[in-house]
Amino acid sequence: MELLFVEDDARIREVLTQALEDDGFTVHVATTGEEAVAHPSATDVDLAIVDLRLPGIDGMEVVRHLRQISNSPIVILTAHGDSNDVVVGLEAGADDFLSKPISGRELVARLRAILRRSSPDESDAKFQPITMGTLVLQPSTNEFTIDGVPAKLTRTEFGVLQQLMTKSPATVSRQELLETVWGYDYLGDSRLVDMQVYRLRQKLEAHGVRDKLLTVRAVGFRFIE
Repeated sequence: MELLFVEDDARIREVLTQALEDDGFTVHVATTGEEAVAHPSATDVDLAIVDLRLPGIDGMEVVRHLRQISNSPIVILTAHGDSNDVVVGLEAGADDFLSKPISGRELVARLRAILRRSSPDESDAKFQPITMGTLVLQPSTNEFTIDGVPAKLTRTEFGVLQQLMTKSPATVSRQELLETVWGYDYLGDSRLVDMQVYRLRQKLEAHGVRDKLLTVRAVGFRFIE
């Protein structure tokens, strides 16, 4: 697996890069935002890790740029407890966030979980096509079409939609989405779910699909035909 690691702190960069390489990752390093957006591997890596506090072009702009050119998972690194960074990063297109400081062992475990949910087993029944009217979701290829027109979703948005369509018309709780899409239990954060649902709803509405993805107050979300 190849990943792009954007971090300006040399000590953090070296420690975490070593942990990732020891676990078999091929790590492409960028130390500034400018270097990251110009990196030749940006469109080809399986995952990107972006520190938000970068000199020059900040991490948020890097996330926006990477999201425009790739659907691969993007993980943001942020100072512990900086909730505003998390929300803005998710709005920019990130799939997940990690708080610093973080150990190499925890980083590897979290990234492996993200990559597992991004690589479906096509033989599994849960990866069979799902059709609801003119909406067709193909889990084996991560494709979603509306009236035959492809709708571009990130892998995390796709995973959320898959769970909601599979369970339709039942309501799916935030915790259930965290466990099935992100693979978390106590590590989860409901802001991840709310922001991804918000982005997913925007994309559906841009394709003329309205009033299908509903919020059930204090419970979760449901998708209806």
